[in-house]
Amino acid sequence: MGLKKNEKRFGKVKTFPYLCIIIKSINQMANPMIHSKSSVKRWGGKVEDYLAIHELIDSPKATMNNNSARLLTHNTWFAYTIIPKIFGYNITNSDGRSVDVVDIAMLHIAEDFRMKFVPTAQDYLKHVVVQPWFNNAVKNIDNPEAEQTAKEFLEKISQ
Repeated sequence: MGLKKNEKRFGKVKTFPYLCIIIKSINQMANPMIHSKSSVKRWGGKVEDYLAIHELIDSPKATMNNNSARLLTHNTWFAYTIIPKIFGYNITNSDGRSVDVVDIAMLHIAEDFRMKFVPTAQDYLKHVVVQPWFNNAVKNIDNPEAEQTAKEFLEKISQ
C-alpha cells in the first residue's frame, strides 16, 4: 500500500488564500473503513464482515485527540486476549471463509505502524510515569469527573 509516483504523503492539497485543506490519501491507514477494505483484500468478504473489529480497535480515538490512546488497543495483548473474548476466535466472512480474529487485529495494528512492528502492552507501559493515585488511591486523583463517577456508582449500588 505504498504511495504512487508523484503522490504526496497527505494526498491532494488544495490551497486557497488564507486556507489550506489537506485531503488524506486512500492509501493511508486512518480509520475502521480503510482497515476493513484492507481486510477484504486479504481475506475476501465484505467490509461489513470486519468493520466491528476495526471500530473496536480504533474506539479509543474518542478519548484523546492524539495517538496516545493507541496504548489501550494497539498492542499484542489486546489482539490476542480481548478481541477473541468479544468476537470468538474466528469469524466467517460473507464469502464463507473462516478468518482468525487475531490475524485481523494484528494486521490492523501493523498497518497503523507502517508494517514495521506490532507493539506489546509493555512497550507502551514502560514509558508511563506511575502516578501516586495508581496505588490503590493512596493519593487522590486530580479529576473531579472521576470522583463524581465513583460517587454516582456507589450511590447506585447501595440502593
